[in-house]
This record gives sequence, structure tokens and C-alpha cells, in this order.
Amino acid sequence: ANDNEMNGTVSRRMMKDRTILYQEIIQEKSSCMKKFENAMIPNAPRQIWVIIFVEGMERFSYYGFRAILTLYLISRLKMSESSAITVFALASSGAYASPVLGAYISDALIGKYYTILTLGSIYVFGLWILVIAALHQSIEMTFFALALVSLGTGGIKSCVSAYGADQIRGGPITNQEVAVRRFFAVFYASINIGSILSFGLIPSVRALFGYTIAFLIPAILLLLALLAFFSARKYYINCDTKKMHFSWTMLLQSIGVFPLPQNQDIIKLRRVFRLLLTMPIFWMLYDQQASVWVIQATKMKRHHIQPEQIGIANPIFILILLPLFEKYIFPYLQHELHLNPTPALRIKCGMAFASAAFFVAAFVDAHAEKLHILWQLPQIFLISIAEILVSVTGLETSYAWAPATLKSTITSAFLLTTAVGDAAAGVFFATLSLSRTKLLFLCALIMLITLFLFSTLLSPSFDNPSVQTDPDLLSTAQRDNPTLISPAGNIELVRDSLKHHHPTTTTNLSSTSSSSAAALV
Repeated sequence: ANDNEMNGTVSRRMMKDRTILYQEIIQEKSSCMKKFENAMIPNAPRQIWVIIFVEGMERFSYYGFRAILTLYLISRLKMSESSAITVFALASSGAYASPVLGAYISDALIGKYYTILTLGSIYVFGLWILVIAALHQSIEMTFFALALVSLGTGGIKSCVSAYGADQIRGGPITNQEVAVRRFFAVFYASINIGSILSFGLIPSVRALFGYTIAFLIPAILLLLALLAFFSARKYYINCDTKKMHFSWTMLLQSIGVFPLPQNQDIIKLRRVFRLLLTMPIFWMLYDQQASVWVIQATKMKRHHIQPEQIGIANPIFILILLPLFEKYIFPYLQHELHLNPTPALRIKCGMAFASAAFFVAAFVDAHAEKLHILWQLPQIFLISIAEILVSVTGLETSYAWAPATLKSTITSAFLLTTAVGDAAAGVFFATLSLSRTKLLFLCALIMLITLFLFSTLLSPSFDNPSVQTDPDLLSTAQRDNPTLISPAGNIELVRDSLKHHHPTTTTNLSSTSSSSAAALV
């Protein structure tokens, strides 16, 4: 009996010691996590990390199903290559047209939280319909699912990043400018991490288990992401206090419906629309990475690499190139070569890189059956450089030039240029009965023509702006830290090139352009 009592006492002590050890381990992990969170976003409330987590899972889900969509349409639904490319392009177009609707619902009707919850539920429902469609190989259900997904993913695109920033601006954080900047950096990283993981995993699942299981994983993860977002509902800070203000008169005057008065806002807005005219052609080319280039990859030697997986190179290149351009390339051009990287110059160089990418793609396509899939890396590298120079610069510049009453509208209009470009790609491949190689070559020529038109007709007005900026609008944090990196790319250098021309606060430029760049990705 004494032995049993002694053994019981020893067991209880061991259990107590083990419990204390576990508590210490948990506290240490919690402390490490807190230190990490504070290092990234000082004193950020936990709901911000929920939003970042949700965004990463949503982007995994979106890029995951998107990576295998073109091959699913061809191999399971028996569509022709041109029809599959058209369907893919129109689905992508819908995803970039619906942010306008999402922005209106959020700003004018129900606010960001309920917009994310409502349209996010439609998004989840659409992915589950896609799973059922793949199981039954139903074209009708697939089209219905893609319509729901396009509405859902685009509808929340204009809300999630802004809602995350609201948690900082409406909270107790003292240095909000730095916190917002760092939030967008982590937010953008979560997008790219989700993208990279989806490109690596989903094509392999598709190869091993088929399309139904491959579509099921994004559907499950998106459902979990929406539940995680809902679980933090008690902690969110809602800053939706004003209805949308939309200046129809100013908008109509800017496109020439009314006579142009001597109004600086109208002049700036007209320059924005001139810039936006050049963007759809770029997007028409850019989004062929996930359709035409994937089909090209199926014809090449792959050695156990799935044709969709080569797309992982684009987000990797972006993560590497963004800080290189920010910290080294642009400063070297400006300070060593005395070549000011103005928005117009960057956009022109980006168009040249995009054209070069498609000349390379056409060459690769002509010899696809003899080449390894890694020969696609040069064209992906070139289009990644073009993305930084055209997309990021165009977004930042159009936002900076937009009048204060139309900032959100112009950001939505920029996203709408992607929809127009993707729709144009759908029509392009549906109507022209040329070989894939010739179509790629023709795309390169179209980009060169766009570059010529931009250089001769639009670029001069960008290089000689007539609107001045008050230097006092620059924030103290940005004057003291001119090398801070923004996830949207070269925002600080854009500020330097714009600060003599455009009346906008640098804080708004950093946060909103970063937000929209994240949405574009």
C-alpha cells in the first residue's frame, strides 16, 4: 500500500512537472509569435493577422483552381484549345470586372465586412459547384460555377486589403503610417506565398488524383478561410461611415462629353484615362501565362514537371525583382546614370519587355516538342519585369493623378482594364484561325504598336505635367525613411517623380496603391 501511494505521488509530481513544462513551452511559443508579430507590424491587433491569413488562403484557392482550369476544359470537357482559352479569358475578365460592383456594394450599401461575408459565400458556393461539375464533367455546371467564382473573387478583391488597413487606422496604434505600410508588405507576401504553394501543390494533386480532388482542396480551404474571417467578427473595427461620393459631372467632362473647363482636376482625370487606354493590351498578353503558355508547356519535354507548375516562376521572380528594382536598379539609374525613371519611361520599358516575352514565347512554341519546359523561364522572366514596370507603375500613377473625389473609382477603373484585356484575349483567340505560334508572334507585334502609340501620343503629356504638389504633404516618416520598401514596388521613387506634379498625400499613395496592387495579383 505504501509502495502504491508512493508511486501515485511520484506519478502526480511527474504529471505536474510535465504540465508546467508544457505551459512553459506554450508561453515561449506564444512569446516568440508575439515578437514576430511585433517585428512585422508593431502592436497590431490579432484580427489583422486573421485577415492576412484569410487572404493567403483565398489566393491559394484562386490560383489553385485557375492553374488547372485550362487543361480541365480541354481534357475533361473536350473543348478545343481556342475555346478553352476563350472561356478562361472570359472567366478572368469577369473576376476583374466585378471589383467595381464589390466596391459599390461596400462603399454605398453594406460596408466592407458584410460585403466580404456575402460575396465570399458566393465564392465558396461557386468552388463547390465546380467540384461537382468536375465529378460529372458537366459543361453547364462548370460555366455556372465560373460565373459565381468570378463574382465572388472579384467582389471581395476591392475590400479585403482595405478592411485590413481599417483595423490599423481605426485602432489604438500610434505610428499608423509605418503600421499600414508594413501591413501591406505582409499582406502582399501572403498573396505570393499562397500563389507559390498552389502552383506547387494543385497540379501534382491533379496528376495523382484527378481534377475533382484537385478542385476540392481550394474549395475546402476557402470555406475554412471564410469561417476564420467570421470567427473574428467581434474584434473587427468598422470604419464605413460615409456613402460613396461619385462626381458624374467631373467624369463626363474628363472624357469630353462636356466642354473642358479650366479645372486642374479635369485635366488630371483626362490624363488618367489616356493612361488607362494603354493597359488592356498589356493584360491581354499577361494573362496568357495561365492559358496559352500552359498549353504550350504540354507540348514540351517535362520530366515529371506538370505543365501548370512552371507558372510558379512568376510570383518567385516578382518577389525577387521587386526589392531589386526598389533598392538598386531605379536608384542606380537615377543617381549613377542621371536617368530619371519617370512613370512614362517605366511604362515604355515595360511594354518593350512584354513584347520581347511574346517574341521569345513564339520562338519556343515553334520548337516546343524539342525543348524542355524550363525554356519557358526566359519568357516568364521578361513578363515578370514587364509586370513591375507597367502594372505597378500604371496603378500608382493613375491613383496619384486621380482627383480626391474619384480615388476609389479610378482604382476600380484600373482593375477594369484587366477585364477589358482578358475579354479582348477571348475574342482574339475565338475569331482568328491561326496557329498558336503565329498568334503569339502577333501579340508581340500588337504590344510594339501599343508602345509606339504610347510613346508618340500619350507619353509627352506624362513627362510634362502641369499640376504641382505641395511638398508639405509628404509625411515625416517618409522624409526620414526614404528607402522604406513598399510591397507594390517602387512607390518611393514614384513619390519622388510625382511630388513636383500631383497633389496627393504620400500616405494615401503608399497604402492605397499597395492595396490595389495586392488586389491585382
